Amino acid sequence: MAQESILEMYFTQIKRYERLSHDQELEVALRIRNGDEAARQRLVNANLRLVVSVAEKYAKDEQLLLDLIQEGNVGLMMAVDKFSSSFNVHFATYAYPWITQYILRYIQSKLPAIYLPSRKEAEVRRLKKSRSYLQMMLGREPSVAELAIYMDMSESLVRKTLSYCYAYSSLHAEVKGEEGITCEDLLVDERSSIEQTGFRNLVAADVRRMVEELPKAERQVIYYRFNFDKDAPKLRTFRQVSGRIGCSAETARKLEMKAMQSLRQRVGQESMSV
Repeated sequence: MAQESILEMYFTQIKRYERLSHDQELEVALRIRNGDEAARQRLVNANLRLVVSVAEKYAKDEQLLLDLIQEGNVGLMMAVDKFSSSFNVHFATYAYPWITQYILRYIQSKLPAIYLPSRKEAEVRRLKKSRSYLQMMLGREPSVAELAIYMDMSESLVRKTLSYCYAYSSLHAEVKGEEGITCEDLLVDERSSIEQTGFRNLVAADVRRMVEELPKAERQVIYYRFNFDKDAPKLRTFRQVSGRIGCSAETARKLEMKAMQSLRQRVGQESMSV
């Protein structure tokens, strides 16, 4: 049977399954937690079209589309098993990252390895390390401008380095088969996630506690560098920090390095004690 016929038959079949309202999703999720297999299958079937819409974004031909739909369905079933009625999000919002993760993992496993020159690999490693550090200190994803300030690089060079390890897609692109719905509509809203909010609050509290235990000069640099005296941390330059605490920019940089070494040691000690 031709591949086109298989796809057409599949598309015709999944269109028969009705979509669920948010209230229906919560009701079905409760039944799933009680071991209702029929409810589980109902939630899976209601979101098979979501898998197709994600897979079509990455498929270059119909054979690949079939493979990506299969992988995406695995991600969908994982999302169904993990979803809870206590999550304050629509199921499609929760499932989208799971589906995408399984599809991209399959694509990556089929693509040949891409090797970068050693200098560019070093830049990527430095950027990833800086990004992780800023995520911890700011409690959120750092902007390109903040990465540029921290790494003492131009924003254009930061964007170029980011392009070595990320593929960009417009959030405003309309999802195929879903009129009026964009990719942005399907992204997880972490502001509404109880799990994510709680985790960020715990991390922020731990960071502040460890910073409070630093020597005064190091503590001041961290506080002013990351604007800890405000509710929304924002990165400051070393020149700005030096003006606040009365030292040179180079001294502020060295104090931050010393503070970070102390914080890393503290994190390692606490990790070993858990």
